[in-house]
Amino acid sequence: MPGAGHRGAARARWLGTGLLVEEVDNTVTLIILAVVGGVIGVLVFILLVKKFIAFIIKKTQEKKKECLVSSSGNDNTENGLPGSKAEEKAPKKV
Repeated sequence: MPGAGHRGAARARWLGTGLLVEEVDNTVTLIILAVVGGVIGVLVFILLVKKFIAFIIKKTQEKKKECLVSSSGNDNTENGLPGSKAEEKAPKKV
C-alpha cells in the first residue's frame, strides 16, 4: 500500500503478520474528555463554595446569638437578684 496516494487519509502501518493498523485521530475524544472533566470540576467547585458560604453564614449567626446573652455570667433566676422569678431561699444555718 505504500505510495497508493492516500495523502488525506489517516496514516497506516503494516504489521509483520499482515494486519493493517490505522492510526486514529483522537482529537474529538480528547475534546469530549476535556469538556466532561471541566464540567465535573466546575460542579465540585460550586459545591465547595456553597459549603464555605454556608459555614460563614452559620458562624456569623452564632456570633449574633452570643451577643443576646448576658455577659455577666450569672443566672438571675438562681442568685435571687431583684426582678428574678426564682423563689426566695431561706438562709442556710451554720
